[in-house]
Amino acid sequence: MKSENMYIVWAHPRADSLTAQMVQEIQKQATHHGINVSVLDLYRSGFNPVLGVEDEPDWSNPDKRYPAEVHRLFGELKGKDTIMIVFPLWWYSFPAMIKGYLERVWNFGLAYGGQKFPAKRVCWLALVGGSEARFEKYGWKKNMTEYLQGAGSYLGIEESHVDFLFNTIGVEEDITDRESHYQGLFKQAREKVDALVR
Repeated sequence: MKSENMYIVWAHPRADSLTAQMVQEIQKQATHHGINVSVLDLYRSGFNPVLGVEDEPDWSNPDKRYPAEVHRLFGELKGKDTIMIVFPLWWYSFPAMIKGYLERVWNFGLAYGGQKFPAKRVCWLALVGGSEARFEKYGWKKNMTEYLQGAGSYLGIEESHVDFLFNTIGVEEDITDRESHYQGLFKQAREKVDALVR
């Protein structure tokens, strides 16, 4: 296998959160496979997710210059084979940090609008607090999968993978052995990386 490059973008206000631990597991597993990994921790990097007037696309000008932060962060995607977005699911959607990152950085004239998206593969990994059965019952799994894959198609991304880790709060399925439960979630995260190199 040729040398692969992975870029992980993640968001959680706590640096010791389960989301952070998942990122560490993914990073370790990717490194084990010889993948070069770089990580963007949106909270600790001081990223501002608020889209301002200067971030608004100019539909008549795909060469518009956005703030330097936007161009710097978009530049970090170049040369990456895989971009992995890791986030907790809040209110059945992204945290504001992830949404703001997508709106500001994956912008017109950069990620789309005559430009080719720089990475061939995007993997979305959402940590869902509750059970898979409840998530599916109300159609959220189908909803989010179709939304994210549709966004990938719009951007011309060759591969778009959407995965969920369920019951990350560990309260909906009568879990008695919490340690084993969370070790199982870590194993699932590592297996997502394994699947990329098969």
